[in-house]
Amino acid sequence: MSLPVSLSPDAASCVLYIKHMVCPRGIRVVRQELESLGLRVLDVRLGAATVADAGEQLDWARIREVLAAAGFALLENPQHVLAAQVKQLVDELLHRPVMLRHRDFIPALAQEVGLNVRQLHSLFAQLPGSESLLSYITRCRLAYAQKLLLTSTLDIGRIARQLGYGSLSHFSGQFRRFAQCSPSAYRQQQERRVSKS
Repeated sequence: MSLPVSLSPDAASCVLYIKHMVCPRGIRVVRQELESLGLRVLDVRLGAATVADAGEQLDWARIREVLAAAGFALLENPQHVLAAQVKQLVDELLHRPVMLRHRDFIPALAQEVGLNVRQLHSLFAQLPGSESLLSYITRCRLAYAQKLLLTSTLDIGRIARQLGYGSLSHFSGQFRRFAQCSPSAYRQQQERRVSKS
């Protein structure tokens, strides 16, 4: 099993790739946990922490144990870290008040991550499973549409526009394939379900 670490050229530091570190609080907790092990932490950012020790000098079992107790996990593959960050950004972009049209979404995502569009597609193609970046974004967009249909009074056309769809028919067609019914039928079914409860 390979170590979940990226050694720097001078091997005096290494990067630990960490899963479930998705907010500033997580960054603080990871820093505290690593420092509690006596490690000199050089940097902590979403998904990764750099420590001032060579990888072979670290007590990997203890690091895994301490991070797991705090709700985190070491990742074996740096690509998985980047993919986790991309997935988090997809959710953030969908929930931003500024609407991104379909064709602008992937370029905006690539810019946020610091990759070009081709690299972003390539990253997703190398992950386990067969879901492309576009199908992942579409699935997230339609899951968010379901949430908006349940929790808002926005009309369906407004929801479609908010999610970046250029036409109501395109949104309705994708939603129908995703939820096995139209957006209006979905809203009605959920309202009936709630009123029966």
